[in-house]
Amino acid sequence: MQDKSINEFRMNFAKVYHSKILPILKDYEKERKKALRNAVLVSVLTFLCVAGVIIFFMSSDSDYDGVVFYSYSSIFAAVFAGVIAYSIYKYFQKRFERKLKGLLMPLLMPAFGDFVWDCSNVIGFQELKISKLFPNFEEMKSDDAFVGSYKNVPIRILETSLTYETRDSEGRRQTHVEFKGVLIALDIPKKFTGHTIVKRRSLINTAPYSEVKLEDPDFSKKFYVSSNDQVESRYLLTTAFMERYKNIQKAFNSDNICCSFINNSLLLGVSVNKDLFSLGSLVTPLTDTKQFTVFMNEIISIFELIEDLKLYQNTGL
Repeated sequence: MQDKSINEFRMNFAKVYHSKILPILKDYEKERKKALRNAVLVSVLTFLCVAGVIIFFMSSDSDYDGVVFYSYSSIFAAVFAGVIAYSIYKYFQKRFERKLKGLLMPLLMPAFGDFVWDCSNVIGFQELKISKLFPNFEEMKSDDAFVGSYKNVPIRILETSLTYETRDSEGRRQTHVEFKGVLIALDIPKKFTGHTIVKRRSLINTAPYSEVKLEDPDFSKKFYVSSNDQVESRYLLTTAFMERYKNIQKAFNSDNICCSFINNSLLLGVSVNKDLFSLGSLVTPLTDTKQFTVFMNEIISIFELIEDLKLYQNTGL
């Protein structure tokens, strides 16, 4: 299965969807509608209760009167209650999606060869720290994960959010998102002993190693490369690799990508703002094939990435 072409993966997915998935979705459509009703009902009730309580206490405890005060208090109550109500709705959404994926993923993933769906951190905390791509993060909150291989290249995929906390001058905690998107760990046949990091160039570029000067001026303009082995970094970042790497942003529609070569593996971070690999939207009929087509394309984009970077070849990147 590992030598299958991307078009064959698409055909396999279509066969599995129509023969195994679609009959299950028709049975689950009633459950989706029930989950949607419950989510909307609980969210609306929560919004009304929270907003009402806030307005009541702000009105009773205030020495102020007038239209302006009540207008501001109402706006504050609506926004605060809206955030809580939305969080509750998202909880219902995630719970339904997780249940549906637990049922469908064992049937869907064989269409992609030996890939399996996982819910664990297939790319660990320490591995990320060693990569030095995200030096500040303290916590990681992960969602979907996949493990498998394509053309004998072992792949680990993790959708995650990396955050850290700071305190302001008054000691209040502030949470910052250092990365949100998909991490892709690839074991590659090309051997190396050093550590090379590629990040988006900015006005202030901080890196653990000295900058590497490359032959491609366009690549150097967009990306800041640092390494503890200047010779090896040029051996890894060939002209062909740099050209392919620039195309990753277009493939994932991302404005920020980064990568780290270390311990004979390539770790890629692709920042995205949307929820990837999602299935089972409460507001969309389960039999709507669009969400499954999007899911298939997101998985296949990883295979296309390996094709673009020629990571399955023993020589050259």
